[in-house]
Parts: sequence; C-alpha cells; structure tokens
Amino acid sequence: MLRFLLAITLGAVAGEAAAGCNKELLNIEGWSAKSMAERRVEVSMDLSSSAPKPIRIIEALVYFRDALDGDIGELPVERDAHIPVGGNYTRLVKPAPAHFDRLLKLRKQDVKTHVCVFAVLYEDGTKEKF
Repeated sequence: MLRFLLAITLGAVAGEAAAGCNKELLNIEGWSAKSMAERRVEVSMDLSSSAPKPIRIIEALVYFRDALDGDIGELPVERDAHIPVGGNYTRLVKPAPAHFDRLLKLRKQDVKTHVCVFAVLYEDGTKEKF
C-alpha cells in the first residue's frame, strides 16, 4: 500500500513539473557538437520562435535525451536572448558540461531534443509564466 501511495505522489509531482513549461514557443531546428581540448565539448543549438511577439528575456532549457529516453542533459537558452517573431536564434555553449561528450559518440538520429520555456518577457513588456 505504501508503494502505491508513493507512486501516486511521484506521478502527481512529475505531472506538475511537466505542466510548468511551454514546449511550443521555441523549437530546436538543429544542433551540433564538436570536440574541444581536454575532453570538453562545444554545443551549438539553432532555435526557431513561434511566439506571437518579439522576445526580450526568456527562461528556457533545451533537453537532450537518447533514443532509449536516457538523460544526456540540458542547456539553458541565453536569458537575454532577443528573438524576433518567427525568427531564429543560435546558442553556442562553449564548453558544455562534461557529460555532453555523449553527443560526440551518438548518431544524430539517436538524440531527441525539446525546448521547455518557463517564462518570457516580450518586447512590449508583457510577461508570461508557464
């Protein structure tokens, strides 16, 4: 019975965390990873906006997972990124955290990505939190 209650509680908490972001506002169009010195990795991400207004400040993460849904990690979108309506934005993370060296070993088709936007400030001063 205790295991059942624990499973329900964990499911409810996980559902609340998933409901706290917008996965439609930004889309990842592509990414690349290249090796740097001392086992470090440089990751570049190309994002496109489907926001109704230009973005002035954003709180968002790009998640990377493998084909078996194993966590590779997440990288932040630059907080002060200015992203136009329908525009593109490229984020270069140099160096990325050490565990991102998996991106050098995996096939691109074996890596799944998604963007989770938690809050946004539009150019006109309106805010949205998800």
